[in-house]
Amino acid sequence: MKRLFGVLTFFLFIASAFVISAPGTANALYRTSDFGDIDLGGRLRTINIVRHPNHKTYAFIMQRNELKLRFEWKWLQRGKVVGKYKVPWLERSDIFMVYRGIYESTYDTTPHQIEREDFQGDPISSESAQLTSIPKNVRDNLKFNNRIRDAYIDLYFKHIPLTLRIGRQQVVWGESDGFRMLDRANTLDLSWHFFQELPPPGFGFDEIRQPFFMIKGLWDFKSLGPLSQPFLEFYWNPGDWNPGKIAFLPRPWGVRLLDPISNAAGSGILQLPECQSANPITGECASLMKGTELLKQGDWKRNPLENSQFGIRFHFITRGGYEWTVNYLYARLSPDGSPVALVRGVPTNKTFNVDKQPGPGVNMQTIGAEEYCNGLMNTPGSFQAPYGKSQVCIEYFAPYVHTVGASLNFFESRWTQTVWRLETVIDFDLPFYDGDKQVAKYGSGPGDAFLFPGITNKNMWKGMLAFDRPTWIRWLNKKTTFFVTGQLFWHYIINHERRRCAIDDDPANGYTSGITENCGKAASGGEPGVRLLPGEQTGLIGGFDLPKLSAPEGAGRDTIHQWESLFTLAVLGFYKGGSLVPAFIYLLDPINSYAQEVAFGIDWFFTPDIAINFSTRIMWVGAPWDPYGRPGNDINDGLNFEPWTFGGISKGRSESGIMLTWQF
Repeated sequence: MKRLFGVLTFFLFIASAFVISAPGTANALYRTSDFGDIDLGGRLRTINIVRHPNHKTYAFIMQRNELKLRFEWKWLQRGKVVGKYKVPWLERSDIFMVYRGIYESTYDTTPHQIEREDFQGDPISSESAQLTSIPKNVRDNLKFNNRIRDAYIDLYFKHIPLTLRIGRQQVVWGESDGFRMLDRANTLDLSWHFFQELPPPGFGFDEIRQPFFMIKGLWDFKSLGPLSQPFLEFYWNPGDWNPGKIAFLPRPWGVRLLDPISNAAGSGILQLPECQSANPITGECASLMKGTELLKQGDWKRNPLENSQFGIRFHFITRGGYEWTVNYLYARLSPDGSPVALVRGVPTNKTFNVDKQPGPGVNMQTIGAEEYCNGLMNTPGSFQAPYGKSQVCIEYFAPYVHTVGASLNFFESRWTQTVWRLETVIDFDLPFYDGDKQVAKYGSGPGDAFLFPGITNKNMWKGMLAFDRPTWIRWLNKKTTFFVTGQLFWHYIINHERRRCAIDDDPANGYTSGITENCGKAASGGEPGVRLLPGEQTGLIGGFDLPKLSAPEGAGRDTIHQWESLFTLAVLGFYKGGSLVPAFIYLLDPINSYAQEVAFGIDWFFTPDIAINFSTRIMWVGAPWDPYGRPGNDINDGLNFEPWTFGGISKGRSESGIMLTWQF
């Protein structure tokens, strides 16, 4: 860490020295044309954020300091390297690199944190909620981030209409802003500010996308019959992919839940009583099944054979200015707002061929899933289960998903004077939790509520309809228009299986999908051994309210809707020649208890190189306005398991902050 601090200090010193010694340069730290066009620039930025769940309570949650350096070298132009040496097969080539170094001081100062309840409604002790509960060596690693983010070369070929970009990069497709459908090539780092990189222009997803090594190509057809600007674009990630980063409490913007794998309160999966008895020395199991790590590493290796991702799209413009793309993606599943399953158990009917001979020798036997999972927790070579691996019989997985989609934008000039945007995809065979399917060891017994459900695959249709319009609001600004944009998102599960429970445990009373009604007589005091009454089914279940394995009495309240929708509205203004840019964003989820968020920001460009941003974000549940309370008609006292994550798992995380940026 001292070496990293030295690197950051060195870059700060160099930046200051260049600016002082070359005051005549504009928007660049260094620029020359002696060896091709070289441009070195960057920025210094500090972000300070305070959380205020109500008007009386607040907590300091972020003090983030960033140095970003950008290097661009146009080393080959008009077929010549630095203007001297001919390359017969290349017309042009550029090299681009971005470095980002970050120091987050809250992991040193460890300010007091105020969250005492997770998003499932369970209490969190004061000790477990504090940053000091994170071991110091872990905090030391978290407070620094030292990365070459982008590093790629562009190649423009001379005799064929092909362009290649090779290296660490971001590939951004689609028409949607915020909630991504076609924009999937790069997963997100949600560990430090979740989805709250809004409003623009001060915030954006470019800062939280994870650049990967990819090969991107574009073949320009020039023209195809009546189609203009037709081109075929593809990307291939040869194994440099991970599912994204998500943190948990007590990290300030971790998911409002203690780490479900291992945590300071001792309630993680690896800290089950069975793990403690099977592993008395460590007191924990070593890992999930097959050595997988939640949202980090599944049962694959990061190589082209096991971890490639691929996408291709065809772009064209038809008569009337209709701009289309048709897309196909083949990639592993990563969190995107869909209520999909991320971990899975072992089906009860699966068998395993294992060595049951303790000590020397081999005694291969075929055993059932229940016996296998009970023994898997034991240490390797133990007398009880020689095949044990000190693992819990739950596996993190990220299956490959086929996705087809399309996007469209066009300008309608006669009636609305508006740019309209459309984006839609179908994801095939997404995994969902199915409360009517059993898994070994962690499934439900006869008449019991489920503990860990099985998996059912379903197809899902997702879409977005949006508009962009410059609009006069003269009572606010007589000189320039406001930019107004709105988006309507929807998710639809094809062949959905919904919850169906007999009212008052009597099918004669009819059925309901409400979460207040238990499915099965035993769950409400009837005779044991009855799982479901005639006509009942548990249906698909979201992952937000799976019971904690240390407290298996959870109710599975996260029922999945067949339709989900979200509406966003953003307004950007421009004052004083563009030096003052206010932005307003409103988000509404009308399906899940009217979860809402308002974000307001104002960017003041004090000079072309120095900007100050003030922002505030308020999240609440209930209509029309209850930012600090809970909706009185909510039977779960304000619990909300909506998939968009701002009114449910992020509820109560309203915040305000100030950001200072110096670009050079």
